Amino acid sequence: MHIAENKLSPDLTLVFRALPGLYLLLSPDYIILDITKKYASLINLSVEEAIGKYIFDAYPADDNDLNNTTRQELRVSLRHAKEHKEPHTMPSARFDVPVPAAAGGGFEEKYWTTTNTPILDYSGELLYILHETEDITEKVQQEQIHKKNEERLNMLDNALPTVSWEYDIVNDQLSWDKNLFHVFGYAPEELELTGVSWDKLVHPDDFKAVQQSITQATKQGQKIWTGEYRLKKADGTYVHVLDQGYYVYDSNNKPLRTFGTIIDLSLSKRTEESLKESDTRFRQLLENLPHMAGLADPKGKVLYFNDNWYSYTGMPKGQTDGWTSVIHPEDTAEVLTAWHKAISSGNMFEVEYRIRDYITGNYRYFLKRGMPMHDSNGNLTLWVTTCTDIDDQRQNFGSSLRLKEQQLESMLQFSPAHLCLLEGPKHVCRYVSPGVYRMYGARPYIGKPAHELWPELEQTKFLDLLNLTYTQGEVTHLDAQKLLYDRYQDGKPEEAYFNLKYQPIFDQYSQVEGVLISAVEVTELIQEKRKAKKLAAALNQKIS
Repeated sequence: MHIAENKLSPDLTLVFRALPGLYLLLSPDYIILDITKKYASLINLSVEEAIGKYIFDAYPADDNDLNNTTRQELRVSLRHAKEHKEPHTMPSARFDVPVPAAAGGGFEEKYWTTTNTPILDYSGELLYILHETEDITEKVQQEQIHKKNEERLNMLDNALPTVSWEYDIVNDQLSWDKNLFHVFGYAPEELELTGVSWDKLVHPDDFKAVQQSITQATKQGQKIWTGEYRLKKADGTYVHVLDQGYYVYDSNNKPLRTFGTIIDLSLSKRTEESLKESDTRFRQLLENLPHMAGLADPKGKVLYFNDNWYSYTGMPKGQTDGWTSVIHPEDTAEVLTAWHKAISSGNMFEVEYRIRDYITGNYRYFLKRGMPMHDSNGNLTLWVTTCTDIDDQRQNFGSSLRLKEQQLESMLQFSPAHLCLLEGPKHVCRYVSPGVYRMYGARPYIGKPAHELWPELEQTKFLDLLNLTYTQGEVTHLDAQKLLYDRYQDGKPEEAYFNLKYQPIFDQYSQVEGVLISAVEVTELIQEKRKAKKLAAALNQKIS
């Protein structure tokens, strides 16, 4: 083995070593000619110590079988780049790195993706191999956590006798999921798709109390309603169920729709006394939840967190004190206020706040819910809390825009106009009514910016008018615009005319946050105007 005579100039050497990535410059014999400071730090060597070493001698020696496998894959990749004179990317692989003795020693689990790129001279001969590595540990670990949560969720779905439902209050439309048959014995087509079908399932002795509970909850504008009652199964028997619904209201605090889950409690009712004595079983259930969860005593002292809490926050397992330290400083006061208010009132609560991910150091938004548990005498005995990750929902929709969508949803569905809601300066699509599909076809509208959705309109005034409406905050009109319209969605579009209106949408601070485009068809009006114009022309001709 020898060190290649080709060397970088002093200036280029300084630039190379200061690069923020993990790079090695290798000779054709795999000798390190140069190395970035970040890479040298990773393998616990100085730049000077690393230069001149055979690449495989630069890595710390260990008996880790996974590391040895990755070394073999690296040999194959380097050989490919050298012999074929083309870049070669290794499969993502695990390669653990040493932890300094001062930090406890041992090795830290790490995952990498690596590319080896040959650098050739003008005659095509190999001068160097650029070895580039990227740390993808965080991505892999997040994927592992996501997979684990999915497995837990599937296990929980299979383990608990639950049925999901959704009720459109305005249109009196009720729908059930596929578990309706497995849990209660009904095929979906056996039940009316209206609220009456649910009324018939509730035991007559429980119906009045349940209805009064729902009425009181919606009258007070509560987002969550929970009730226990007896439900009639397909075989005519009644079982105890726990029903929980989440309500969506309009701007006048009138409920628009609700969705939730019914759990068959018949087994737990039969074994209620033994379950009360089995805290272990309860905690096992919490461990199987795909969310972070915990228990607290009636006075609010945290007694327990499940593993998901410790995995995400990095708190020492078993520690329950100091849980507020992982909450974003700006949110702590609001969380504690909501928590103490719930403890004082004994009512269920929910609050949104940010929790720090110890792996990345970043904060993500979670929705925390607290459910009070009571004994047979009505005494509060325990609080059960869950934290659900809602960060992606907030990023995709924005909290204020989500509220507007809930308030406008019913109105938009029944509007005679074809509507499209675009958000932000890039005009990202958040809602389209069915008529838009007849105008522009079945495209993946939601989440796409306007310039990607309608590339055929780039040469028109469309994007300019969007930008003008968004920046100036003023309504813009386009009348009698001719478009191809697939009226019957049979693949045979016909010419049609629409009046277009670009309406700015304002946030609570009177800042424009989106644009609502409405298209009202005026084809018949245009046709009648043309007929009238022809008749007038014919009449003038006769008179003259």
